[in-house]
Amino acid sequence: MLEAIGKELKIVRIRNNMKINIVANDLNLNQETLRRYENNASGLSVERLEELLNYYKVDKHIFFKNICDYMHDSIRTQEE
Repeated sequence: MLEAIGKELKIVRIRNNMKINIVANDLNLNQETLRRYENNASGLSVERLEELLNYYKVDKHIFFKNICDYMHDSIRTQEE
């Protein structure tokens, strides 16, 4: 699931046409830290996730529905 969270965060950022350095600067984050969140190389707290979703103006329910869809598709592909 963590892989899907990072992947979805990156998708949301790209869909919003936002550069990683601008997001990091706006949220007072190190650019490498944000990159690690998106690549699942660093733990992401619930508070930080909520801050990112608020920044991107993304509904939490939609975000997690997308993650569930991704995971479902991934499991189905593995079973085939």
